[in-house]
Amino acid sequence: MQVLLMQNVAKLGRKGDLKNVKNGYYRNFLFPKGLATIPSAPLLKWAEGVRAQIMKEREEIIKQANAIKDQLEEKAYTIEVKTTDKDTLYGSIGEKEIVDLLAKEAKIKLEKKQVELKDNIKKTGKYKVAISLSDEVKATVLIDVVAKEKAKKETKAKKAK
Repeated sequence: MQVLLMQNVAKLGRKGDLKNVKNGYYRNFLFPKGLATIPSAPLLKWAEGVRAQIMKEREEIIKQANAIKDQLEEKAYTIEVKTTDKDTLYGSIGEKEIVDLLAKEAKIKLEKKQVELKDNIKKTGKYKVAISLSDEVKATVLIDVVAKEKAKKETKAKKAK
């Protein structure tokens, strides 16, 4: 059965799309929640206008996301943490710490769910972290995790020169 989506539905489509679904899915899930309806001529005309508006908005979002991507990728970000003698962190660095770092250093507000971190960072070193800025745009940020004691020694060595 063909339906017109009235809202974005995960794994099905976006608002204004025409989709073929099973009768039971429409009757038991989509229709009761107001997510879809049976298409008619006026609704199809409305959907066409909605799709055009969404495309304009999407282009603007992509443009802004690309500008943020360029800003994020132009430099490496450093986090100083307390470590053991074997360069293992006391604790770990997760999405929250990366969001806080980028808010402080790059003046960019992100949400934790935008940071694509496979596992929390538990050792010093350089890490590439993917940041999802929109559906189509992803930035790769270089995070350098250093021990606080080593950072202090490097700073003193630079000042001595």
